[in-house]
Amino acid sequence: MTMADRVRKGLPLDDILIIDCHNHIGLWKAFNVPYSSAEDMLMGMDRLGIDKVCVAAHASIGPNYRYGNDIVIDAVERYPDRFLGYVTVNPNYPEDMENELKRCLAINGFIGIKLHPECHGSAVDNINYNAAFELANEEKLPILIHIWGGEDVKAVDRLSGMYPDARFIMGHAGGDVKAMGHALDVVNRRDNVYVDIVISRIYEGNIEWFVREAGSKRVLFGTDMPFLDPRPNFGRVAMADISDEEKKDIFGLNMKRLIEGRVR
Repeated sequence: MTMADRVRKGLPLDDILIIDCHNHIGLWKAFNVPYSSAEDMLMGMDRLGIDKVCVAAHASIGPNYRYGNDIVIDAVERYPDRFLGYVTVNPNYPEDMENELKRCLAINGFIGIKLHPECHGSAVDNINYNAAFELANEEKLPILIHIWGGEDVKAVDRLSGMYPDARFIMGHAGGDVKAMGHALDVVNRRDNVYVDIVISRIYEGNIEWFVREAGSKRVLFGTDMPFLDPRPNFGRVAMADISDEEKKDIFGLNMKRLIEGRVR
């Protein structure tokens, strides 16, 4: 039975490795996020067969990066088999960035770095992020960045050349459709750049387009849970007109390769 057949029957893909590379945890200002705790997220994960989620706290991309990182630490330590952590840093506090990176990445289960330049009022290539880029390059870490628009994509193109051993994940694959096209061009030119499928502006055939243009090895499964319900993006991959082997790459195998060695 194919993945699509199983999903049509409402069955979880619990024998397929599924690692969700782009999630949050906790409440968010001005929006209703009713199922935002680790326990709430576990229920959604179990319904679909999601093995692990990589999380950055809503509080961290918003007003308080330390408080948010502590929320992630709590989830990673209480559910080490299900939650993996990104340490979020804020370029408005560059004097603390190196310390915060070291504090969180010393904890088993933290696998990379999260940047949200838009929420922090920053450019993607702000020099205040340099400590994060340098550490990601030194330790070959995934660095998930909220990317929205062509200028952000151009910044990742430049940065990925400057830091060739860092693994850049363009969150939202560029955001708008035109930027997505440019993002796929960057993926094809840079061995260390990936896109995730947390795409808010959905068009029929997005997944097929990404795989056709960039191949299945450079596309990562993500849902933006709990900010968004995980089921639509799960269905988009499971029901996509691509092979089951390509779906396995997207659902988990690609992210597994990116974080190999980070979890003891």
